This record gives sequence, structure tokens and C-alpha cells, in this order.
Amino acid sequence: MELIKVETPNTQLVAARAALIATGKNSRQLGDESRLKMLMWIYAWGYTAVFIVKLLLGRTTGGYLQKLARQDWLVATKTKSGVPPFYFTLSEIGLQEVERRSESLCKYIEADPYRVDQPKIRHYVIAQIATINALNSKSIVSYETERMFGKEGDKLGVKRPDIAWLTSEGQRIGVEIELSAKWEKDLDFFVYGVVMALIKNENGVADYNRIFIISDAPAIIKRYKAAMQPGANLPMWKKNERGHWAIYKNINVPDWLITRVDFKLMEI
Repeated sequence: MELIKVETPNTQLVAARAALIATGKNSRQLGDESRLKMLMWIYAWGYTAVFIVKLLLGRTTGGYLQKLARQDWLVATKTKSGVPPFYFTLSEIGLQEVERRSESLCKYIEADPYRVDQPKIRHYVIAQIATINALNSKSIVSYETERMFGKEGDKLGVKRPDIAWLTSEGQRIGVEIELSAKWEKDLDFFVYGVVMALIKNENGVADYNRIFIISDAPAIIKRYKAAMQPGANLPMWKKNERGHWAIYKNINVPDWLITRVDFKLMEI
């Protein structure tokens, strides 16, 4: 009979102490590092949810963010939908700590937590999960959120992704989170924007080397794949003299597009 080793609270404590000794740091130093890592993450994304801390810090319990809220580092706000129950933003103290430690600053509008667009919470939670998974698997070495892209705004006709992932080889990957289907003009604009984001400019450099599309709906993945197949019809739109959007010509999706776009079905 095979013996099953059962870890008791005592053996778990011994293992935790051994791991602490191996770092050469005391528990307070590690605690400060974990807190700063969490604050920096929220600064980059605007807000986060309980299950993100488990992935980011490797913690097995979800009470850490509530603890930081009780210590006035964060603000916990109930969601209208109840899923997740709360979202967490930086408090005034938390924001000051991040700005003191950051090499570059960006505008943090979530200092007023009610400015969070609650219908988009799930969208950005999925973006955070995908990014942590990519970092943990060493697929990427860093990332940029929309607020980190700069103040130049969107380039005409070029898709601005939800996130940019940066690889160790220097590749820049644009990541799109798509949770609702686009139709007609909106889908055509999306596909054309992806094409333009991957085309090299006059300096021989493209904004992105690849595009990664993530969805929680198989039908959306299927629809986007079909729209990006080689030679697929791609209507071009512009406003007519009455100010209404209308198709003025049709082009074909380039053959190379589907080879530079990755699709991932993700569930949470």
C-alpha cells in the first residue's frame, strides 16, 4: 500500500520558516515587499480583485487585500453585481507610497473609486489574470497597461490594445480582451486596426509584432478567426455627405494576418 504524506500545520510552518531563511530576509522585509508589489500592481491597472492576489503573490487565502484596506493602504468598494464582491483601489496613503517609489508616474483617476467603470471590471480582471500567467510562465518579461502607453492617443486606423506584453526577445505583443461580439462596422474596424498595428511604418518598424486575442466565448473566437482568414472580404467605411457611416470600398484580408494573430479561450 502506498503511504500518503499528510502535511500538518506544524510541517507547513516549518516549510514556511525554511523558505523565509532561504531569502535572507526577515518576515517584515518580505511583508513590505509583498505590500509594495500589490500597490504597484493596482497603480498600473487602476484596481484589482481578491483572486488576483493569489496569483500575484502566491497566497492561498483571499484576506490579504481586506487586510491592506483595514490598514488604510487600499479602499474596498462593493460591486453592484456582487461578482466579485469587492474591487480594491489605492487609498491616498497607498497612492503616495507608490508615487514615492515609482520611476515614472501616470494619472490615477481611481483615487475616486466610484470612477471605476464597473461593467468593465470582469474585462480587466481577465486581462490581469492573463498577464500574471504570462509573467509566471516566463512567456513575457514585462507589460504595459493602457494608462502606461503615453499621452499621444490612438493613431488613426491603428488598433490600440488593452495591454502590451514585452518578451525577452524584444517583441511587443498587443493583447485584446474580447468578451462581447463585434458586428458589421465595428468588426471591420477591429480587423483593419489589427492589420495596421502589424504593418511596418516608413522606418521599417511595426507598432506590434503579434496580436493576442483573448475571450471567454468560443463563438467570439470562431467569429474573429473567420474574419481574419486570408482573402476574407474587409469592407472599408467612412461617413457620407449626410454624416452616416457607409461602405465605400472592399479590400481583402492579407494572407499573412492569421499567422501573426493568436487566439486564446479563457475561463474564470
